[in-house]
Amino acid sequence: MTSIIQFADIHFGVEDKEAMSCVKATIEKLEPDIIVICGDITQNGSDEEFKAARDWIQTLNGPKLITPGNHDTPMYGLIERFTRPFAKYKKWIEPLSVAHFTNEDVTILPYNSARGWQFGFDWSLGAVNLKDLAELTDKIKKLSQGGVEMIMAHHPMIYPELSPLQKLTKNGSETLKYLSHRNVDVVLTGHVHVPFAIERQPNETEIMSIGAGTLSRRRRNKPASFNHISVDQKMIKVSAVEFTEGKFLSTETFSKRIDSLHSRRPLKPQKERDLGHDKLS
Repeated sequence: MTSIIQFADIHFGVEDKEAMSCVKATIEKLEPDIIVICGDITQNGSDEEFKAARDWIQTLNGPKLITPGNHDTPMYGLIERFTRPFAKYKKWIEPLSVAHFTNEDVTILPYNSARGWQFGFDWSLGAVNLKDLAELTDKIKKLSQGGVEMIMAHHPMIYPELSPLQKLTKNGSETLKYLSHRNVDVVLTGHVHVPFAIERQPNETEIMSIGAGTLSRRRRNKPASFNHISVDQKMIKVSAVEFTEGKFLSTETFSKRIDSLHSRRPLKPQKERDLGHDKLS
């Protein structure tokens, strides 16, 4: 069995200090094989916030797989936001992350869905470059040992109905369709500050979307939380671990047999399913 801890939206600078003081002891009991952090590690993308995040991440045992979020770009440095949006993230956080995680139960690869800026007034929406996605999917297929295949990003490709935010990740719907065609099983995300685990059916195959909550004070009528995901050869289980009355309590929110995932259906013939790299733009 592989134990995965999924964090998102810690927002150092406005982190929930009481909850954070209990995290390390809690996750040590869960004995994670890998810790994934799905972006928005800082609030304003400042050096001070990144240093605090680095120091905390370094206290966590075992390998970490990390991707940035929209808050991990400079909030106030507009020139830097345009020219080097992830320079501080790369300096302070990226060296703490492994490139990927794979074993017989699971393979996980990161994707950076955050952008320093986007056309329009809201630069927080995120986007997926579909040509990059095709290359990433090729890579996960080469690395996979037959276990559950996961891609992690910051932005939900399609926002869940329970989310207080209802916006649009650029190319989000197309991303889920493409991953379904390639029989990728799971997308791990954050951004909406509420935990969720749902199954999508954009075409004939299912893909799971698993979102972590927040460990910040920027909560949306939900307790501070993170996810614990366990995967073995038979089952995938997701639990929201919520901070309530001074301690973390775990509640299973999703459980399913691996062989019943629709993403495990036989692939269609290549000519019927391949979207083609030249059609991804």
